[in-house]
Amino acid sequence: MKVIILMADRCSSTSVAASMEFLETANVIHQYLLKSQPVNTKDAAPLFELETASMTGKSITSTGGLILTPQSSVTNITPSGTDLETRLAAHTPRLIIVPGFMFNILNELPKLEPMCNWLKEQHDKGDYIANICTGAFVSAQAGLLEHKRATTHWLFSEQFQRAFPNTKLQTERTVTDDGLVLCSGGSTSSADLLIHLIRKFGSPQLAAECAKKLLVSSGDRSQAPYSSTTFKKQHQDPDILKIQIWMEKRLHTSISMEGLVTEFDLSMRNFIRRFKEATDQTPIQYLQNLRLEKAKHLLESSQEAFEQITYRVGLQDANTFRKLFKQRVGLTPGAYRKQFGWGKAQ
Repeated sequence: MKVIILMADRCSSTSVAASMEFLETANVIHQYLLKSQPVNTKDAAPLFELETASMTGKSITSTGGLILTPQSSVTNITPSGTDLETRLAAHTPRLIIVPGFMFNILNELPKLEPMCNWLKEQHDKGDYIANICTGAFVSAQAGLLEHKRATTHWLFSEQFQRAFPNTKLQTERTVTDDGLVLCSGGSTSSADLLIHLIRKFGSPQLAAECAKKLLVSSGDRSQAPYSSTTFKKQHQDPDILKIQIWMEKRLHTSISMEGLVTEFDLSMRNFIRRFKEATDQTPIQYLQNLRLEKAKHLLESSQEAFEQITYRVGLQDANTFRKLFKQRVGLTPGAYRKQFGWGKAQ
């Protein structure tokens, strides 16, 4: 299968390098598996025929200043097999990998318009498009994710949802596969996507062998344990901002919605409406997220028992809060501390 690994200025060099190394590893192991069969098998063509490309064929400067030189431009990609006419006649699909872009991805999109247009053309011809991390923004800008399932780095999920409301964003997923378009979550979850591609276009056995050799997981993971809730305060409602600060300072106490509206002399309906408009969360969601983020911080930074942490976030029932934590974070409190804890035991 022909694989085109795109690169552009300010893309993640890790996206490009990981794609090359994972798929080349798959080629090597594929040959080994063929030779290990009872019937003597000669060397076959590589499973993945890799080629790097930029829009113009010129070198690009990736995030961090690393200069990458592609093998070709997108208009001069080496045809897979005999010639381009044969490929088009047979409708042989290719795989195009879109790298992630760090930080201000929305600011980069206007500069990536030629890439967006080219991706749309290749998608319409039947090529697969695999997006790493914020590469999903590029495919969404190209119109390839309308009413389709997608994921991206959890840190950019709110930006993505505002920019592309018709995409079915599943931020908790590390990999989505919807028709011809695939996406991965944040950063190193590119490994999850690449193993998925090896399984999809190779075999489950090949994917498992590659995962073992590369020391990565071959199963379905969640981004939930890695994500943090953002609490929007850059809005134009000073009364709601006062309430947000009040909630944070009194998180260790029992907070009720009735008590809040009484404290700030608001009607319940007006309070809920204004709070949602200002923060993009209901008051109950906001309070719940505050408690979860505080609990996560205490699990990371201390050796306090979860029962004590429960009291410190204004709750009394540790069992109920433990269930909520597992449901929302995807790990038990103990497993979360084991994975992310940095506080030393006293």
